[in-house]
Amino acid sequence: MKQKLKHLLHTEHPQHEILALGMIGIGLLLISNDNYFFWPPFLVNFLNDDLIGSIFVVIGILIFKWAQSTSGKIYSNRNLLIIAAGLLAFASSAEFVLGVISHNPHMYMTGFVELIVLMFDFSIIGKSKKHNY
Repeated sequence: MKQKLKHLLHTEHPQHEILALGMIGIGLLLISNDNYFFWPPFLVNFLNDDLIGSIFVVIGILIFKWAQSTSGKIYSNRNLLIIAAGLLAFASSAEFVLGVISHNPHMYMTGFVELIVLMFDFSIIGKSKKHNY
């Protein structure tokens, strides 16, 4: 049991695992809060749908699964990291806009945190293999 737990937590791609846990956490937060987004008014129902949070969770699980896999396909890694970057860019910009509208400093802080996670994702993309040599 101890060996399985050690193998689960220590892989060749710890940065991917950290990013995956962050994506899953953001997704669970969005799923559990049905009134998270309040602007723009015409998109409120769509943005607060559990589907948005579920997309974050699914991408996080797929990134974690990729980090655990032995095959480590380059194209799937690249695609997952780019999708995660797009989701994080959307979430960060939405937080900043909501912070400006509501004058809530907590939304600015959340926007900065998501921006930092986005930069972390960019650093992983920059360090990842680009081709199968």
